[in-house]
Amino acid sequence: MSNVNEYNDIVAFHPGYYIADIIEDMEISQAEFATRMGTQVLQKQSLANFLNKSDKFLEQNLGAKKSEFVSNLLALSDSNKELSQCEPADLMKCAMNATALNLPLNKNLGYAYVIPYFDGKTNRTVPQFQMGYKGFVQLAIRSGQYKTINTCEIREGEIKRNKVTGHIDFLGENPSGAVIGYLAYIELLNGFQQSLFMTIEEVQAHARKYSKIYAKTNRGLWKDEFDLMAKKTVLKLLLNRYGVLSVEMQKAIEKDQADNEGNYIDNPQGRYIQDAEVIEQNEPTENAQPVQPVPREEPNKVDFKNV
Repeated sequence: MSNVNEYNDIVAFHPGYYIADIIEDMEISQAEFATRMGTQVLQKQSLANFLNKSDKFLEQNLGAKKSEFVSNLLALSDSNKELSQCEPADLMKCAMNATALNLPLNKNLGYAYVIPYFDGKTNRTVPQFQMGYKGFVQLAIRSGQYKTINTCEIREGEIKRNKVTGHIDFLGENPSGAVIGYLAYIELLNGFQQSLFMTIEEVQAHARKYSKIYAKTNRGLWKDEFDLMAKKTVLKLLLNRYGVLSVEMQKAIEKDQADNEGNYIDNPQGRYIQDAEVIEQNEPTENAQPVQPVPREEPNKVDFKNV
């Protein structure tokens, strides 16, 4: 934006409210924005220095996983300019959500992510923890309650809904067909099955409803990784309503898309409710026994007071 002066009036009358939009429109960093506005950005210690000072804390809480955690976190920060602008302490705490769930924090694996968001209320970039669909699958497998769990894209001609039973019949793969939606499926050990199908339009509407960045700017993880986010959405909705949730799975759902204070910056509505109809596949057989959650120990809680 060539005329920065017009933004001075906006910021003066509405401090903090429009800054996120302004920075996104100008496609510059917070530091560059501050320079153009004639202000200064407080210098913060580098992530590497902070992690080095936190070595004892990390050793006590992560043990043998410390080296991998530090390596992955530094790689994440180096590969993302916005993440590098986050406070090191916030970034470390956010990343440790993945460690507490014993999920690798490697974006190429797709189990869990740390995503930067600009918080207009505090005028700073903050990290948010986000689960990947593979992370939910992994936690479900660990619970020992699922015989089958899957989520996938559906293409033209691959499924047909039975008008009488409401079930979905899979007709076979059609690799050349256009993607028309996404399906999640679970089967418990007692034979109970459920599916959830959302059309492309329903998924896009969900994304716009629960992601401010995607709705306002068509950017963010929904823009960059729509397929992965869509698979995660249908699976998370199905699990949240009909799945047997271990302690780890409950914590993953609670932490998903939240910052270190439990705020859902990109999703002010918090944990989202059901946006799609769950398709009844079949009820458990008469002789089947209800699946009870396996008692699990609470994941190790990290005390950040000593950081």
